[in-house]
Amino acid sequence: MLGANAMPGHRLVNRAPRNSEPRAQPRGRSPKPLDPDASRAARLGAELRALRTAHGLTLEALSVRIDYSSQHISEIERGRATVTEPFVHACEAEFGADGALMRLLPDVIFEAACRRSARVAARRGAAMYGYRDDQTDPADLRDPAGTGAAAARRLRVATAPMAGRKVDPALPRHWERLLAVIGTHDAAHGPHEVLGAARPELRLIAEHRQVARGRLRVALMGVEARWALFTGWLCEDTGDRRGRAALVERALCLAREADQPDLVAWARARQAQWSDAPRAIRLAEAGLRTPRAGAHTRALCAVRAACAHAHIEDAEMVKRMLAQAHEFAAQDSPAPPLATSLPVAEHIMRRWEARCWAALEPTKGVALYDEVLGDWPRGWTRDRGLYLARLARACADAGELDRARAEGRRALAIARVTNSSVVARELTRLIAALRA
Repeated sequence: MLGANAMPGHRLVNRAPRNSEPRAQPRGRSPKPLDPDASRAARLGAELRALRTAHGLTLEALSVRIDYSSQHISEIERGRATVTEPFVHACEAEFGADGALMRLLPDVIFEAACRRSARVAARRGAAMYGYRDDQTDPADLRDPAGTGAAAARRLRVATAPMAGRKVDPALPRHWERLLAVIGTHDAAHGPHEVLGAARPELRLIAEHRQVARGRLRVALMGVEARWALFTGWLCEDTGDRRGRAALVERALCLAREADQPDLVAWARARQAQWSDAPRAIRLAEAGLRTPRAGAHTRALCAVRAACAHAHIEDAEMVKRMLAQAHEFAAQDSPAPPLATSLPVAEHIMRRWEARCWAALEPTKGVALYDEVLGDWPRGWTRDRGLYLARLARACADAGELDRARAEGRRALAIARVTNSSVVARELTRLIAALRA
């Protein structure tokens, strides 16, 4: 989950009975107006206040019902306190908000993480270049997604932790959770904002890994490999293919040194995803043969191999590799790296299976794409645009030109919002197919 436990000081020690009378707001005082555009936290706070007032509750009344202090609720409404997942869950349950607050939480956590990264970078730079915290551009704080990148541009040179410094053993877990948060942001909004924050964070992880020792160093190597794979994907989606290749190779080397077979296999699958068919087959099958790799990671390697065989129209090998993928997927196994759950991994596998059949039998591919898009996970906006474009291409290949244009327009609308290079390239292929 994305949230953290609530701060102990914010929970009520002695919970008041539910039927106690809330203290009314003092007469003559009205709540201070909120500016939802001030920050992501302010936007969530404004939504919380709107829900509270719509239900006719004072701060004290809500405090009694959700077991958080009225002061803490007030600070969150004003965007001044750390928002946690347990708090949001409590409010959603009380108001029956149907995800209205939870949908805002990833951006709030991402904003807070970027601000922390900017403060750390500014402090580290102050020692070396004479910068002060008060030199941070206030505009950066209004654009949290760009804050990390802005700090990196000002500092230019990163300073590694001092030799012998004790590296906090909680850092690997912190960076894993942060990766989940910015991954959610990327899936919803596209890569450009996230890439500016991911690169300096990856550099910071590497600096700590270089001075860490023992098990902590191994853990940081695994975290760095995951971040390198993710940042490589961001490079691919912004058109930086050279950066993508270097980052995936870096992830592969780190995964090998850390002896993490799932990461090794996943890095091979990523390389296969971006290679021509003959090389993709070799890479995907190398991932498939990785000793001790999990069954579900192998399943995704198998569908990558199947897709490569589909591009050279080897239907028999496609069927064989897909059967192998389903066999692996039926086994008990942890979720693959960068997949948050087994249902997500299963959905990814179904997408790639649809791609295989779209290359071999477009009509069947259209039907499979329809199934996949009909069960699309909430929040994966950019990838939805990508698969709408692929559906449109399958429709064009199947002779359904009117539908191909309609689905292409839907994909184009998402491409404009997310500014995704991957979706744009797929739409270029669609245009070529429609003109043929």
